[in-house]
Amino acid sequence: MNRSDLVIELRARTDLTAPEAQWLVAEFFSAIADGLAVSGHVELRGFGVFRVQTRQQAGFINPKNQIYYPGLSVKTVKFQGSSLLDVEMGSGD
Repeated sequence: MNRSDLVIELRARTDLTAPEAQWLVAEFFSAIADGLAVSGHVELRGFGVFRVQTRQQAGFINPKNQIYYPGLSVKTVKFQGSSLLDVEMGSGD
């Protein structure tokens, strides 16, 4: 499901207009992004947790000049679904 599918599903479940549903979805994702920027952690009870993690890229040697270039630190967002979400999806064994 992508963002436009989410807007369509939201409109089907509510009486929102298309612009209202698009605004709501955009604000929801903006709030998650803002929370990750501030604290690096957003928890939605019953759904899951978004966390910012830092990982190190692999370094490499340039074959032309044999100079080693170290990898950069890269921030990524990880999501871990809650156990309630696993049960809802049928994978909570």
